[in-house]
Amino acid sequence: MKKYMLLLILLFIVVPIISTAEKSKNKKTKKEICISFDELPVAVGFQDVDRDAVTYLILQALKKYDIKAVGFVVGEQINESFDVLGQWLNGGHKLGNMTYSNQDLNQLGIKQFIDDIKHGEKELDIMLQGFGQKKKYFRYPYLHYGNTARKKEQVTLYLDSKQYRVVPATVVIEDYLYNMSLDKMGKQPDTTVYFALMNEYINHVLDEIEASEGLSVEVLGRPCKQILKLRANRINAVFLDEMLGAIKELGYKFISVDKALKDKAFHRPEAYFGAGTVNYLEMLKNSDADFLPAE
Repeated sequence: MKKYMLLLILLFIVVPIISTAEKSKNKKTKKEICISFDELPVAVGFQDVDRDAVTYLILQALKKYDIKAVGFVVGEQINESFDVLGQWLNGGHKLGNMTYSNQDLNQLGIKQFIDDIKHGEKELDIMLQGFGQKKKYFRYPYLHYGNTARKKEQVTLYLDSKQYRVVPATVVIEDYLYNMSLDKMGKQPDTTVYFALMNEYINHVLDEIEASEGLSVEVLGRPCKQILKLRANRINAVFLDEMLGAIKELGYKFISVDKALKDKAFHRPEAYFGAGTVNYLEMLKNSDADFLPAE
């Protein structure tokens, strides 16, 4: 009898401990991701794109998964796409500035690039004010933050003075290459080839997310809130529903850009001056130690 009483006592002691451990484990493995789109209203490619169709499919997929995304607008396209961009704002999504002409900072002078930001802001602000969006977001074209310390510093100072929130990306997808493959299929692609491309592309996205999770632990010592960078193009319009479903199956919660940017990872000192397009975690990893504050 004493033996069974002892077992019962042990069970009551052990069970709460296991339960607490499981809760702690679940808390630690919480996965969150923000969805962002570049080159709104629609990314310019080698073929004409139906802006209304691309916008409709993207917004329908976002609505299905109750996602509030952020999109970055190329200013020179605003006038001819006012109604299209209005659909994003009506859907509760945020819009940000991606300069007026979407030119590469690494190939421009400081003043020329800042003037491009100003021009893009002037075009976008009228729309944002009309829809009541007060916060200002910015994304560097091609994720190029400047290939010299001075260039990077001066542009950063300007953006800070205008209270812009720079939105980096931790997951960068080679969607333009897959989009070219889709374009080559024509308007009526072979079904087998079409679905093969879809599977290949979605697996590429999932692989990049997984790689970013590993890099986050390597660089930060912990998982961070992820920010996925996509272009507003045809492939992301036709495959977005399936892509978001696959991401959700991995256990991710979709979050807003404001919630993502609260992660302390995006407030760490960074000094990357490379010419290539890399994600934010790679920028942290490859920062020039001579330009970082002493620990």
